[in-house]
Amino acid sequence: MARVRETAQSMGYRPSLAGRTLARGRSDIVITLIPDITFGPPVREFVDLLTEGLAKSGLTNLLRLSSSEQTLQDAIVGLRPHAIVAMAHLSPEEASRLKDQGIQVVGQSPAVQIAADRAIGRLQAEHLQAKGYSRIVAVLPRSKREQINAPHREAGVLEYSRLHNLDVLPTLKIDLNSEEAVRAVRTLPAGRVGLACYNDEVALAMLGAARHVGLSVPGAVGVIGVDNSVIARASTPTITSVNMNLDLNVRELISHIVSGQDLQVPDGELDEYLRGLEVVPGDTTGR
Repeated sequence: MARVRETAQSMGYRPSLAGRTLARGRSDIVITLIPDITFGPPVREFVDLLTEGLAKSGLTNLLRLSSSEQTLQDAIVGLRPHAIVAMAHLSPEEASRLKDQGIQVVGQSPAVQIAADRAIGRLQAEHLQAKGYSRIVAVLPRSKREQINAPHREAGVLEYSRLHNLDVLPTLKIDLNSEEAVRAVRTLPAGRVGLACYNDEVALAMLGAARHVGLSVPGAVGVIGVDNSVIARASTPTITSVNMNLDLNVRELISHIVSGQDLQVPDGELDEYLRGLEVVPGDTTGR
């Protein structure tokens, strides 16, 4: 047997993926369905961590943008994947059809993602309050791609603010350009206002606009983003941000893929699942 392996190696032989798939009924490929959102730093980091982790288990990660059910079914028939990671939403009917074909579907339920987004918004408002901002405004992007998450992060900001008797200002929505951001900043009332921004890109736009019109940051304006991205850390001043422990979530996800177990998060364990969220202080709210 050792001689056979040595000969195969010297000849550059590689096992036939098609043959292995035919024999086992499924391949070593994992299809990760990506939703139609901006492919920003957290998504890239998630994909990188997932790809590296799956490779260590002998699995290949194949990215696929969410599309029609028919094209997804075509991919299933052609590739017979080991599993599907559903970052994009699958209807119960779609998930059921895939499972009927022996395909494992792993991913967060929409309810878990909504809970995570609301928790992010609450953390932002809580931090701004702790830094002395009693007036809070959520700042969201207008881009349709971000509307999967944006309303729920806004809801978290509003929920915390109202529960703690903070003055909630009308939500601002901007395109990511300096003119829009400046116009939004000019609508802010005099005095200290905390800006809970959808992500670090929105936070950077609002930071630049505030400084452009002569508002002190922190001081007149406090700014917090989401993602703890390179943008936040490299900005001057550095941007306070909410960090998501993607490494923790990806390790858990991979363990379910390898074991073949469904990824289920009972309601009673949701707080534990969200334990990876934390505020990373920056200069835009004061150290």
